[in-house]
Amino acid sequence: MQIGQRASNFIRQFGGPGEDTQIECFRFWQLVVAGGCPYRCAYCFLQTVPWFRFRPDELYGLVYTNVDDMVEEIKEWLADPIPKMIIAGELQDGLVFDSAYKKTSGKALTHHIIPLFAAQKRHRLIFLTKSAQIQHALELTPTPQVVFSWSVNAEEVGAKWEHGAPLPSERFAAAEKMKKAGWPIRFRLDPMIPFPNWKKGYGETIRRINALSPEMVTLGSLRATSYNGLRNASKANGRDESIFDYLTEEKDPSGFKYRLPFEKQVEMFRFAMSHLKTSIKPALCKEDRALWKALGLQFDGCHCLLGRNDSIVKERHAEMKQSKPASRIVGLGKPLPILA
Repeated sequence: MQIGQRASNFIRQFGGPGEDTQIECFRFWQLVVAGGCPYRCAYCFLQTVPWFRFRPDELYGLVYTNVDDMVEEIKEWLADPIPKMIIAGELQDGLVFDSAYKKTSGKALTHHIIPLFAAQKRHRLIFLTKSAQIQHALELTPTPQVVFSWSVNAEEVGAKWEHGAPLPSERFAAAEKMKKAGWPIRFRLDPMIPFPNWKKGYGETIRRINALSPEMVTLGSLRATSYNGLRNASKANGRDESIFDYLTEEKDPSGFKYRLPFEKQVEMFRFAMSHLKTSIKPALCKEDRALWKALGLQFDGCHCLLGRNDSIVKERHAEMKQSKPASRIVGLGKPLPILA
């Protein structure tokens, strides 16, 4: 793990994949609490981020020493009267550095920032993580303004391609403890992989999700910006690049990412939706509108947003009304029904 000061802002807004894209979910807010991740997931996109390519040591963790600057930025962001959600965990694991901050600053990361969100009612923070390091968060009083969300997968996927990370079963155990303590929880079932006997593996994963009744479950599948770029980076970092054998050589209709074949995505997401309890809201992550339509889902927010009343959702709906249909929609026939 590396230590250093952050020179740029701790808070920034994702600019979206492009003005003409049909990819849903735009301009979510990010809180950059650290850099990189000590886990060695084969598919991690951070391996191709230029910053980490030229600073390979920081790929596995960079903790910032100017925590006071982070706190001041958060206070300023929280003063905005328009309700928003912000995510810690886009360019790093959101929770795995909690103890590291306690060592470097005398206070766990969660203890630095959760009280700031707990003191107000407008905005929410979401920690996105694969970590089971919840001991410091459990010392705090639960608040509805802070959500803990785990990226989970089939146990087979975790064992084969998420080296160094706690197994999905361990993440579920951590989520259960947080839920029982009174914290809101969510899950990202992402990336779904059509490995042999995937229905059995994901059926068990969804059973664990249902047992915990999260606020939301966001579905995602394997994807990459470059067909060979992430594969080559994974191989160079000593990770199992065989996961990329599942990618198609054609990008999604928006030309945004290489993904699983469209029909396979529909099959896997339909399977997940049909097995989730009807009380759990499903959503997709950075997927083309063609997939939302094929699944019969309407974009009313997703993992990083407050919900249908989020200002970003309203802006996106306005943009969709003015935008032209996608010029190329692959494999799209009649919409599939949402299954209970």
